[in-house]
Amino acid sequence: MSAPGVIIDASNVAATRKRPWPFSRVVDVREAWMRHNPGTTAVAVLDASVRPVLDDQHLVELAEHEHWLEVHQGDADDRILALADQFDAAIVSSDNFRYARREYAWLQGNGSRVWSVRRMRGQIMFSPRQLGVASDEEIERDRQKKLTKAGLLRQDAEERFRCSSGPGGCLRGGEVLLPRQVNKDGTRWYCLSCGYEAVEIIAEPPLLDDLDGGPVQVTVQHGYSVRRTITVPSDGLTLGRATRSRAGVTDVTEGLGRDQADEISRTHVRIFLDDDAKPLVEHVPDQDQNASFLNPELDFAGRPQSGRLATALPYALEDGDEVHLGPGTVRLRIGFGGEQ
Repeated sequence: MSAPGVIIDASNVAATRKRPWPFSRVVDVREAWMRHNPGTTAVAVLDASVRPVLDDQHLVELAEHEHWLEVHQGDADDRILALADQFDAAIVSSDNFRYARREYAWLQGNGSRVWSVRRMRGQIMFSPRQLGVASDEEIERDRQKKLTKAGLLRQDAEERFRCSSGPGGCLRGGEVLLPRQVNKDGTRWYCLSCGYEAVEIIAEPPLLDDLDGGPVQVTVQHGYSVRRTITVPSDGLTLGRATRSRAGVTDVTEGLGRDQADEISRTHVRIFLDDDAKPLVEHVPDQDQNASFLNPELDFAGRPQSGRLATALPYALEDGDEVHLGPGTVRLRIGFGGEQ
């Protein structure tokens, strides 16, 4: 493999609301990245457990033949991070990789190595992700969650296998096999249904859930105090310091003192949805010239020190992201599917 400039999380990019997921989305994202970054090599990593639910299988096979797609039997996220670390490459994924912040310290607070991808009016758009700095508690929580989903914390877990037969070659193709469903011959195992070799699964990667299309919600906080939760409508949401004469602006300053409210612009940020109903945020040009920040690092006074948004430039939002307005008195927390 030549040194790649970007590693694409193929399972993440291909995922849509309903299965089968189109692998053509991965092809389109790779081609768009190389157009925007001429001379860059782009490779993709796909979870083996996701391959059976993909449409466009001929495109998957072509990508493997051209050696820019790796179908990984273990945890694809681990492989993506290892490749990015080895080649100092960027990553295209909506994952925040909190569980791996100890092993890959460059993820902490990074705003240049991990990119989100969005589709607006049919056009592919990349935006850098400000990952923020995860606490030890957040890292450990996500690490335990990932291990549990992979089945690595069960004390009574059985050995598990996967048939090596290609798609359509076995009734159990793509399924997890238990010991009673395989034959052992010396140090090798074989699928009872077809006789093909069965590969032991060391860590079964979690299969991505179907996207349920739940609403995108914005929880307004003053500091750490929750004030209200708003569902983002299909035509978007403008938030700021509203007045009766300013129709169409959702007020986020109710309950603040005058000085604190004045630190929020009259129209401060706009949150809107892309073609896949995923949210983006844009800092709105305003005469007040107050700033917005995405997942910022905070100083001892709780004021944002990083992740400032450029004006009139859309940034992709992911589940759990926080947007801080002005000096951070007002914080907007993003939630998907109605879960906060």
